Amino acid sequence: MSDWWIDARQARQIRGLQEEVSEAYHYADRRSRTLQSKLTEVEGTLERRIDRLARSFDAFVELSDLRMEMAAFDREAAIRKETRRLLRSLARDAADPPRLDPGDCPGYWLGPAAEALSALLRGDEVTAGTHAAEASRRDEARTALFLTLALAVAGRDAEVVPWLARTLPPLGETVTHVQRRLWVACAEGIFGEPGRSHVERRLAEFVEGLPAAAATAEGRAWAEKMSSADGSGKTSRLPRLLRDQTALTAPPADAARLARLRARIEETLPAAEPPPRTADDAGSAEFAALLVTLVDEGSPDEAPLIARARELRQIIENGAAAPPKAWDAPGGETRALLRGDMFDGRSPALRLLALNAGRRWIAEVADDLAEKASRPLPARIQVRVRGWDLSIGPDGPDSTAEAEAGIDAQYVTSPTAERSGLALAGAGVLVVIGTIAAGLGVLAVVAAVVAVSGTVLWITQRLARRTAVEGAVREKDRLVREARQIADALREHRSRYETLATSAAKDQESIHTFVD
Repeated sequence: MSDWWIDARQARQIRGLQEEVSEAYHYADRRSRTLQSKLTEVEGTLERRIDRLARSFDAFVELSDLRMEMAAFDREAAIRKETRRLLRSLARDAADPPRLDPGDCPGYWLGPAAEALSALLRGDEVTAGTHAAEASRRDEARTALFLTLALAVAGRDAEVVPWLARTLPPLGETVTHVQRRLWVACAEGIFGEPGRSHVERRLAEFVEGLPAAAATAEGRAWAEKMSSADGSGKTSRLPRLLRDQTALTAPPADAARLARLRARIEETLPAAEPPPRTADDAGSAEFAALLVTLVDEGSPDEAPLIARARELRQIIENGAAAPPKAWDAPGGETRALLRGDMFDGRSPALRLLALNAGRRWIAEVADDLAEKASRPLPARIQVRVRGWDLSIGPDGPDSTAEAEAGIDAQYVTSPTAERSGLALAGAGVLVVIGTIAAGLGVLAVVAAVVAVSGTVLWITQRLARRTAVEGAVREKDRLVREARQIADALREHRSRYETLATSAAKDQESIHTFVD
């Protein structure tokens, strides 16, 4: 075996070893990066866990200290315990609630409020009045809310109504969470006709008491809400070229919105006499949850400690349970809620309340839409058809002569090249004849080439001119045809609009019948 063969084999083996070493190096590098990534992830997870454990431990220590501080409020805690026992016994027609032994804690409203509730459930109105007066002296708002919610959960709907005047007082620019819930409950008939009448009166007082500027702004907001409704369905039959013509599309769209407003009002009116409902139908669990939140709030002095203890338990439990929504949490802006009930809400009962409260704005919206819907359509419109501006009406375009002349000018071809080709062909033929007669064969071939070239040029230019003439004819036919189609669409659109305009007047009259 020759030396070169041995050297070649050794070179191949060395290259193989180098490739294996390189592959092993890359594999080790990839594994190193993967392990480093996982290690970083584990370190991050461990840091988060350690941080969470540290925060939980700190919260636990602080909570232990808070419990020592809260031990000083043992009398308040005893009152809450007795009150919860009473609330657990609440049921429809409950006539024999458990006797309370809450004791008393000067300044804390819950004790006498619970005594008043127990007496009301037993039918002892004199004792109930005495305890309720004392509880109201200490905290009128919470006492009224406690009795309202508790009697609602107990199914004593008729006894709730006297307390609604305090729980749902004259409305301001905003309402609390519980006021909104009572607003909804009254609207849906949970407290019967007295409850509906009460919230309707409150809303009427609110609307009538709005400053002139605020009332005007709210009227615009109602108009914008209704104008934002889609009215494009009545103009979708128009050709695409006409859909950006506001003078054509706006009046039918406004007529469609007016018809939609009338339909919404007609859908709402049957809710004027909704079937009787009870707190159970609406889900008394929500009232019960609000009631528990109110009771667990604590006395004024311990309320901050209870709130902080709740936050600490959230930290310890890692946010396992969301804290209950406070009864006095913001419930929304009164005007926005009223407007949403009318246009966005699905509850017919709430929509009826909004309709009654916003009669003036509904009438203004109807009048505005009716005025816009009755605007006459333009007799003729300026539209660009195939690159040409035309004035078109239901009877057709004013004239297409100028556009047709422009099309002819675009497609016209110069006869110079055609004439040059013909002249060149004729000259070539004459030269061929002359050279043949003279016996000049080479010149005859050149002349023949010139004659053929001239003939080809003449034929090509003649065909091009004919093609241009035919193209101009086709383009003018398309222009006239599309102009007629637009005229037909305008005629149909005008006919449909006349029907819509007539309906819009009837819709306006019907809406005024409903709201006046």
